[in-house]
Amino acid sequence: MTRRDGCGGDSRSFQTRLEALAPLAPSTRSWSRSTLVLVLLLGLTHVGILTAQETGAVRGTVTLDVIDDPVHGAIVLVIGPGRVTTTDERGHFEIDDLPPGAYELLAQREHLTAARQMVTIEPRATARVNFVLQLSPVHEEVTVTASAVAESTFDAFNVVTTLDSFDLATNIQGTIGEVLENQPGIAKRSFGPGTSRPIIRGFDGDRVLVMQDGIRTGDLSAQSADHGVSIDPASLERLEIVRGPATLLYGSNAVGGVVNAITPHESFLTSQSDGFRGQVTTDGSSADSQASANGSFQLGRQRWQLWGGGGSRRTDDYDTPEGPVVNSARRLDNGRAGVGYLGPTGFFSAGYQIEDGRYGIPFAGAFESEEGEGDVAPLIDLDHRRQSVRVDVGARGLGLRWLDTVRVAVSYLDWHHEEIETEDGLDRIGTTFDNESVVVRAELDQRPVGRLSGKFGAWSLRRDYLSVGEEALAPPTTQTALAAFVYEELNFGRVRVQFSGRLESNDYQVDRRAAVHRDAQALVPPPVRNRDFLGASGSAGLQVDLGASGTVVANLTRSYRAPALEELYNFGPHVGNLTFEVGNPDLEREASLGFDLSVRHQSSGARGEVNVYVYDIDDFVFPALTGDVIGRLRAAEFRQDDSRFTGLDAQGSLRVHEAAWVDVGLGFVDATFIASDQPLPRIPPFQAHVSADLIFRGLTVSPEWIWTADQDHVFEGETTTTGASVLNVGGSYVWPRAHAAHIFSVRGYNLTNALYRNHTSFIKDLAPEIGRGVRVSYSLRFF
Repeated sequence: MTRRDGCGGDSRSFQTRLEALAPLAPSTRSWSRSTLVLVLLLGLTHVGILTAQETGAVRGTVTLDVIDDPVHGAIVLVIGPGRVTTTDERGHFEIDDLPPGAYELLAQREHLTAARQMVTIEPRATARVNFVLQLSPVHEEVTVTASAVAESTFDAFNVVTTLDSFDLATNIQGTIGEVLENQPGIAKRSFGPGTSRPIIRGFDGDRVLVMQDGIRTGDLSAQSADHGVSIDPASLERLEIVRGPATLLYGSNAVGGVVNAITPHESFLTSQSDGFRGQVTTDGSSADSQASANGSFQLGRQRWQLWGGGGSRRTDDYDTPEGPVVNSARRLDNGRAGVGYLGPTGFFSAGYQIEDGRYGIPFAGAFESEEGEGDVAPLIDLDHRRQSVRVDVGARGLGLRWLDTVRVAVSYLDWHHEEIETEDGLDRIGTTFDNESVVVRAELDQRPVGRLSGKFGAWSLRRDYLSVGEEALAPPTTQTALAAFVYEELNFGRVRVQFSGRLESNDYQVDRRAAVHRDAQALVPPPVRNRDFLGASGSAGLQVDLGASGTVVANLTRSYRAPALEELYNFGPHVGNLTFEVGNPDLEREASLGFDLSVRHQSSGARGEVNVYVYDIDDFVFPALTGDVIGRLRAAEFRQDDSRFTGLDAQGSLRVHEAAWVDVGLGFVDATFIASDQPLPRIPPFQAHVSADLIFRGLTVSPEWIWTADQDHVFEGETTTTGASVLNVGGSYVWPRAHAAHIFSVRGYNLTNALYRNHTSFIKDLAPEIGRGVRVSYSLRFF
């Protein structure tokens, strides 16, 4: 089920930094292991050559009932094998090479109903299936992140939230964290509007993995509250949020969940068609003077596809019921381009992306000012740039006995930012950060054999981290990581079983620490030494169909997380986390045992799911206050203790009239240290939302009420937060055509101008959330 609704100052050129990667091998042993594993996995593709099994095919059309015209760009999914394609400009689709048997097919396009039909595939025969879709604010989505194959979110073993481009267009926000903050079980961590990052089930930072097209973004948003995720949601085709065992496919630091931002680079494999298609979106907002425009295109010719796009977003200081928040303005510019070839078997793609922005960090200057220097604190901005180069190669439809697709992705990610102090009209660079990463990921998708389907592969990371200046807290560090993973499913009809595993090593090689900050003389910096960690993670799950409209899913997961380099090595004033941080090079790995239970229902008049979970984490890493105060910051040392996270997230939609739906969502988590029953830092309070969709042809009016409880169960030194009640009203008009969709949207937010504070904001005691305003947007999708 889904909810509706100037560049950095690095003097080195991008080309020079790319060329400089060649000699950066951390050790021959590390890269030799990576190469060996990848070669072995790819070498397996030559085993078990072609079988003689006779296959069949299915083809058909997808039309829109309002105008009885073909639907171009609709997704058609074969549930089970996970084969997926899109309709061409005539609404036609065809899927070949299907083993004989009975299958359920799903057809879906954004803001249209998802239709399902059963089909029987005979050897050397072609079955025909035709779909008719309708406009609907409630629809079923397809996920590519949550399992070994593409499948519907209802059928997934994992808890999945999917927002398509229509959802993103009707709720335009500046950051991914702001888009997701009111989804059940998800909150927003921030240090002002430019820095937000999702919190999932109470997990933050290095325990939530943010990716773009299945590869981590390479930014430093997990490191500090004043570092944000720079991706503009308006540039995306879809957002997928996954909680559950599929996180083992992507990293051991994803115990909370995975957020995958999907762009045309990822989707071209399933959307190959001749012609020109794309999207244009523009919006404006009153309470922060936001204005943005974003566009993208895909051009297909025979087996080639070219894509590109870009956009720009600007805001001013945002207004609150107490007045504007000074130095909260932000800007973001982005551009991207790529090319791909999809042959009968082989494929490749290459793409480049750049994001460049600058945003203010409210009140940061007050914490950096020295006592007695005067009443005027400097303004602190963060000027950032992220560049990425990615190449994918592989083959699909191999026809081997057990192997269908091989894909290798190589990504170079370059993150650079400068923390800039502005005083008396003059800018001064306080600290610079460089984070360069090379990620290699190899995936092998199994050809379904009998009841078994799955995927396995290997992943490697080479990361070089360097910071220079006043907040250069950690020494220069090289991180090398290597992992092998597997995800398998057994289908027994109404009962499915999954099991997955991941073996991952992390190695930190550190240089000497720079000079200790002058205010830190009262504390002894921790010793700097290399560390390495090795851990195995695994999961098992059971899914049972409760008839045609219901299912229950249970998952048990055992996973590990290596400490982040900030937790091991930081030492100095860290305004972004409002502490003087003291790392601990003696930290051990975290070990988590988690249990998830999900009950789901979907029918023509009701859809919903209830998810309960508990995670016991041995040696949970957290910043413990020492009682020392350095300058204006409290000292905090990273320590470990056993903890427990228990919670519930739920959402449901009920059709109360032919033209009216009512939606309800809930999110609650309780996180404490097991021995003392003391709460963990910055845990989101209970939140509920109630909304409605009132439909008249293409017009939908959506009032929404969001209620947040008090949070008085707080960590040592943390202030409590009073609950809040916020009223929003949105309206959207969709004009669908066979080859285009026009979307007009207007949304009034915080209409009562309520004074409320986000408990997980680091500046909640200084700045409330945004006040009353209105946001308008227009989006064109053409196919």
